[in-house]
Amino acid sequence: MTLRGMFQLMGRTVGACPWAYLLIGGLLSLNSCGMYWMVLKDRIRDGYTPFDAPSRIETAVVREYWNSSGDPMMTILLFVPRDGGSMHRKTHLDETQRIYNYLNNNFSITHEDREWRFNEMCHPYCAINVVFDTFKKRFDAAYDKVAANKSVDNSDLVNYPLTLIYGVELHLERTFFGVTVRDKDEPWDESIEGNITNMGHAKVIMMMMRGDKSTRVQEELLAKWEIEAYDYALGQNSSLVELQVVGTEILDAEMIRDGRRMTPFFAAGFGFMVSFVSVCVFFSAVYYDELDWGKILCAGGATLCPILAITSTYGIISFMGLRVNSFMLVMPFLIMGIGVDDSFLMIHSWQRMSRCGYTVVQRLGMVYEEVGPSVTITSLTNFLSFGIGAMTPTPEIRMFCFATALATGIDYIFQAYNIWKAIIHVEKCSECVLRLYCGLLNNRFFVLLVLTATVCYWYFGIVGLLKIQTRLDTVKILPKDSPLQKPNHLLSNIVWAEYHPVTIMINAPFDVTNKTQTTLFWDMVDEFETLHNAKGPGSSLVWLRDYYQYHANTWGYDQVSGIGNLNDDEARAAAALFQFFVTEVDPRNTNVTYDKLDAFLKHPLYEHWTPFLQWANRSDGVHVNRFWLTIAYTNTSSWETRIALMQDWRQLIGKYHVLNATVWEPNGMFVDQMLSLKTVALQTGLLTLVCMAVVCAIFIPNPISVFTASLAIASISLGVLGFLSWWNFDLDPVVMAAVLMSIGMSVDFTAHVSYHYQLINKKEIVDGQIVKIKVDGSQEKLVHTLEAVGWPMIQAGVSTVAYSPSVFVATIFLVVCWGVLHGLLVLPAFLGCFPDFLANFNCYRVFFSTSSAKSCRYVPRDDDEETSELVAPANVNNSKTDDNSAKLNKPDSEPRV
Repeated sequence: MTLRGMFQLMGRTVGACPWAYLLIGGLLSLNSCGMYWMVLKDRIRDGYTPFDAPSRIETAVVREYWNSSGDPMMTILLFVPRDGGSMHRKTHLDETQRIYNYLNNNFSITHEDREWRFNEMCHPYCAINVVFDTFKKRFDAAYDKVAANKSVDNSDLVNYPLTLIYGVELHLERTFFGVTVRDKDEPWDESIEGNITNMGHAKVIMMMMRGDKSTRVQEELLAKWEIEAYDYALGQNSSLVELQVVGTEILDAEMIRDGRRMTPFFAAGFGFMVSFVSVCVFFSAVYYDELDWGKILCAGGATLCPILAITSTYGIISFMGLRVNSFMLVMPFLIMGIGVDDSFLMIHSWQRMSRCGYTVVQRLGMVYEEVGPSVTITSLTNFLSFGIGAMTPTPEIRMFCFATALATGIDYIFQAYNIWKAIIHVEKCSECVLRLYCGLLNNRFFVLLVLTATVCYWYFGIVGLLKIQTRLDTVKILPKDSPLQKPNHLLSNIVWAEYHPVTIMINAPFDVTNKTQTTLFWDMVDEFETLHNAKGPGSSLVWLRDYYQYHANTWGYDQVSGIGNLNDDEARAAAALFQFFVTEVDPRNTNVTYDKLDAFLKHPLYEHWTPFLQWANRSDGVHVNRFWLTIAYTNTSSWETRIALMQDWRQLIGKYHVLNATVWEPNGMFVDQMLSLKTVALQTGLLTLVCMAVVCAIFIPNPISVFTASLAIASISLGVLGFLSWWNFDLDPVVMAAVLMSIGMSVDFTAHVSYHYQLINKKEIVDGQIVKIKVDGSQEKLVHTLEAVGWPMIQAGVSTVAYSPSVFVATIFLVVCWGVLHGLLVLPAFLGCFPDFLANFNCYRVFFSTSSAKSCRYVPRDDDEETSELVAPANVNNSKTDDNSAKLNKPDSEPRV
């Protein structure tokens, strides 16, 4: 039993018992019913981050602090003027406040027959936008004064970025962005706003809607509120202010919506595939004068297998309780594109054989013997390629690769047992043209030109590979017409360019009376506030600074605690008295205890600090168990800056391990994705290439063929990734998945050529008899190889490119172009350069048999004399074997059976 013999036996079995295998396929396709429970959901924030990434540990610390099942919901509201003017105008501030109050107090969602408003879910962050509220009250009071022709003084002004309101500092830089400030010497404009603020122009007002996901119900409520608030923003029709809403749930939903938009493309591609196959079937039937109604069914035969593989995969995944992400919605395009490739080979092999004088069992056995090994190579390598990708530490890519590997395996099963029903053939070109082309491939000068072109191709591929950037850009992930493109632009180019905070968690109990601990803490804060791109202490949120100030000036703060209930003149007097008595405090040189902590957190000016710390009042006094603070940075629009900052933060925090400190930043997950992508892509790519080589070595027992096939696979993958870089694609999860896809698909264009070239004989049916014909010399090997796989390879390339979605079109185009060139030009040219003794060397014949004759002898079946292979008569003369008749009569070392 040889490898080719096993495949022939498989083909005979399928031909003898077709309904049994159709039943198996039908039972397997019943898994498609699981699609009824299919769940579409993305996790764009952490789904592309490796499981062992530092950001996952940092996120776990944050979730533990909040006793939350997920990250705190942070929905961002961005208000921009519709007329392109400034947001600090009174009309626009009023409209902004109206919309915000509506979303916070009146806008409701329905969950389990109850209406919920955000102010019922926001604890303990309900006062998170107190800066805007306080600013607006002061602004309105000053505006009314100017409008009434009353004089204003410095205490009425609301200046950017820091303003004093009743003696308390208010940081407007956390709310107003894209602000231009007038110089002190510049005359103020005549508008009312120009008399009460130094802001000349403000592009964006940002507010935050935050809530903790402490329970499953809370998580569902907040997620639903965010999605419905986004829908409300898309439909809101304010003539003054445009509202943009963005959050992680919105990003995930938008990715799924984008995936659903592929449905028309899938339908169009399926229509093209059926049409393409139908045309082939029609012309094939006309060519063989066998046109009948049965050919109509053949058009869907080749496409039925990948369709069933796709639906069965989705069903199995749903039965397993797994969700379907947007990447997995690309899988049908890949499976439909590559699923028919092997079908073209089997169909082509079937049509090349005469129908006269033998049964379907014989014919199908020969088809399996001829193309079975190479079809298995490509299917197995595609399966392994995505199977290895399913072991990557990135969850979303792992799910995509698992689904694609499963679909590839199921598709192979369907192809192996059902595809023989789809019989098509189109004559590609005359044998004369084929022999001329093979002669050209054998020309040393032409081979030298091919080698030179290949070296140039490698040069540009390597240069592109070295210059590729690792970047996860939402602009490229989201569709160009997505509503999220605008808020993403505002955040990246305006908000983060001016204000980008990082959270520092102190997880060890903190004692303000411990000088060693407090000194370490303030040293750490100083280092963070003096790091590159830091805005400085004035932009930090450190509750201890305010507590030290309150502890030293308790009487003064108590005087202004009820300032909101005073009239304007009384409030001014109280603020002036407070400023007169207050003293500045140096945190390093102040003796402080926690005896006033409770009063501090209940004070109207400082109650917003409550969510920043966890404390308990015990019998031995107050204990602060843990707390957090934020440090602000600027000019962080580029991912390069954010990555550098994240690495510096982690290195810096490591110096203060005594404090058990952790740094956390919402973009940390994305940073780790970009830091790990190159390593993961390199490791996965190399491991996949090694597996490809091993599989080829199992099915192709010729070292030269294995070496050249592996080199061609590596060359195609290099060209795909390198030229994607030249086309300004960055290395992100999408490109990484495309690289895995290119490695798997490149096997389709190389393994078939390498496998057929190393064969030393071929079989044909002459007058109803199966005869073996020796294939000798590089010219005959090339003719035999390209005759067997050339036209199917072109068909596969055309069908794959035409059926690709736009998201992968560049990769598919490069894989097909480089694959076809390697398969039809580069690889055959290189193989033709090797001498016959290397090209014909067979490891199995050397190590597992005493002679080469044993490895290719076919023993007649005792129970089926009709299907036995007999020696071809010496005077055989057949129109399809005239050129080989001499070889039939010529004695050789391998007896013809």
